[in-house]
Amino acid sequence: MAVLTMRRVTFGVLTALVVLVASGGLASRTPAAAQSPGPIKIGFIYPDKGPLAQLGIDLRDGFLLYWGEVGNKAGGRPVELILETKASSKPDEGLTKARKLVEHDKVHLLGGVIASPVAYALRPYVIAQKTPLVVMNAGADGLTQRQRSPYIFRTSFSNSDSSHPLGEWAYKQGYRKMVLVGADFVAAYEHMGGIARTFTEAGGQVIQEIYPPFGNADFAPFLSQIRRDADVVATFFAGVDAIRFVKQYEEYGLKGKIPLIGKGLTQGDVLSKIGEPAVGIVSAIHWVPAVDTPENKRFMEAYAAKYKRPAVDMAEQGYVGAQAIARALEAVKGNVEDQAAFLAALKAVEFNGPRGRVRFDAFQNVVHAVHILKVEQRGGAVENLPIASFPNTTQFWKWSPEAFMALTPYAELRGKWAK
Repeated sequence: MAVLTMRRVTFGVLTALVVLVASGGLASRTPAAAQSPGPIKIGFIYPDKGPLAQLGIDLRDGFLLYWGEVGNKAGGRPVELILETKASSKPDEGLTKARKLVEHDKVHLLGGVIASPVAYALRPYVIAQKTPLVVMNAGADGLTQRQRSPYIFRTSFSNSDSSHPLGEWAYKQGYRKMVLVGADFVAAYEHMGGIARTFTEAGGQVIQEIYPPFGNADFAPFLSQIRRDADVVATFFAGVDAIRFVKQYEEYGLKGKIPLIGKGLTQGDVLSKIGEPAVGIVSAIHWVPAVDTPENKRFMEAYAAKYKRPAVDMAEQGYVGAQAIARALEAVKGNVEDQAAFLAALKAVEFNGPRGRVRFDAFQNVVHAVHILKVEQRGGAVENLPIASFPNTTQFWKWSPEAFMALTPYAELRGKWAK
């Protein structure tokens, strides 16, 4: 656990106290000093070990970059960032970290969170504690749909928001028979569920579903099951799992025979580690380095200068999460203790981030552009290049919120897509 505080401000306060004592003015100023609010405390939860470690590290670094740029201040008050690491994506470990931050460190709000199971586990706790939670990665659909709460915001994505356009895109390419292959946990069900729903509603068919365990090392037994009459394989894997799956997909002789599309496979944290085997994979996401905005150019330059490595999507998500919090704190002039005003200000936040225009829908999930990407090789490097874009994409795609939430949740459709 690391704590980042404004040491210059602390030193200044101590210096002022020494001057007051020397001048005999301490007694007359003590009441005002006692009423002065302390720093705004923000707890940040992320993994630094295990299959999702690099995602957590990149998310953290983007988050810290923004706060460093504004001098760890917002609304005229110092901001103290309390980082809590964990070694896994286990919900109980994430919940333990949240309890420590809220009950021991007395944070005003929580942020971060990589894994959907952790996000779902935190929901009842933050509601009971009335502690705002700004999710900066975990796309657990229900958090901003059927299980929404005034205390929960998300600045990253819902798991299925970019899946919906990808499913429609796949059908328009002429694909008609799809196999779903994804890690056996809730995030994969939601990511692939969005693809499957729009693909099948367009007229396509899911002919098979395969779910390797999360953290799987050997995909050969699962790759051997893939039906060879499929037109396309749609997936969700993240972190180390994505690297292994894509490389083994090629080794097993499937690359070039059955196109591979999906979510997570070629995110910034893994693409450079996969290399040439990733060429040709199509995915969907809300940010890539190719986004042509002044804000994105400045963000990428600042990130590379600070961390000596290129920015990736997870870093952008941490940066945007910090931006949203800071803008809400500015709107309430730092008075985070007036929670109703702070939550209202956060809900109304709208700004140009590296990805483009960012705002919340009525359910406190981000609205932004979604890009369909294809991995291409340029020189000695592989890159995600946009081939289609969908501005102002919401988590409900082309449905009304009421119509979408009347449909069966994707987490309940595992094993029910294949016909």
